[in-house]
Amino acid sequence: MLIRTAELLDEGLCTHEIRALVRKGELTRVRNGVYWRAGFGEPDELDRCAEHLRRIDATLPRVRPGGVLSHLSAAIVHELPVPERRLGPVHITRPGHGGKVRAGMHLHRALVPAEHQRQTESGVVTSLEWTAADLARSLPAVHAVAALDVALAKGADRDEILAILARPHLTGSIQARRLVRFANPASESVGESHSRWLIHELGLPEPELQKEFFTPDGEFVARCDFYWERYNLVGEFDGLVKYGRKLKPGQSVQDVVLFEKHREEAIRRQGPWMSRWIWKDLDDRQAFGRLLTRAFELADRAA
Repeated sequence: MLIRTAELLDEGLCTHEIRALVRKGELTRVRNGVYWRAGFGEPDELDRCAEHLRRIDATLPRVRPGGVLSHLSAAIVHELPVPERRLGPVHITRPGHGGKVRAGMHLHRALVPAEHQRQTESGVVTSLEWTAADLARSLPAVHAVAALDVALAKGADRDEILAILARPHLTGSIQARRLVRFANPASESVGESHSRWLIHELGLPEPELQKEFFTPDGEFVARCDFYWERYNLVGEFDGLVKYGRKLKPGQSVQDVVLFEKHREEAIRRQGPWMSRWIWKDLDDRQAFGRLLTRAFELADRAA
């Protein structure tokens, strides 16, 4: 995930500290005002996002008046998660008919109302709501849900996204509206979003998100990704990207992993059964279903 200077300043860092983190390799400068934080995904992911931003900079001078950055390109500008391997030509939407791909540009034809255009450092881009609607129509469901979850968490208006998708003759709008209604800003990582969609597709019981646990004395213990009250079962997705988001200056991923182990022990002391999974478990939908079904059975027996 990309992070901007303003967000680093909001975290309490000063410009001197930002430069120091760049020297130490904990931040990588992608371009002016945009960085990549170490621990947020794989190096090739950084390369693809940075390369797409450079493509945007190179393409915009060739865009005719009325063209607006959209779809995956707008998602990168809005810092929404997208499948990086789909990043290629720069996506532009402008009025007219007949979309096409040419000279590094994917041209979409639509009239983007002025109220859904935003001026950014990267140029004129579709609004967060319009971008979310485009992604809901064009991405595979599991990736669309991840992007929609983050868009809502960033303040996108769900009703406005649905209104955009209610326009006539819009390809993929029925499924897209379903995904928008399913999206939940409480998901805190792409892995959680993917997990939640698979749970839904498999027809498994719907979990409560971000369940908080306290000791009998009222002391806060932890907040967990998923919780099934019926089984008293906690579910946790483990991913290095998520751990990276918890890193403080000077911390390593190993430090956070150790912290997570102590956290799990504290949760178990409160009584719940616990199941954890990683990205590899999500690659096989049926195997993931068996993992959770087994966890439900074990938790039920332990109750």
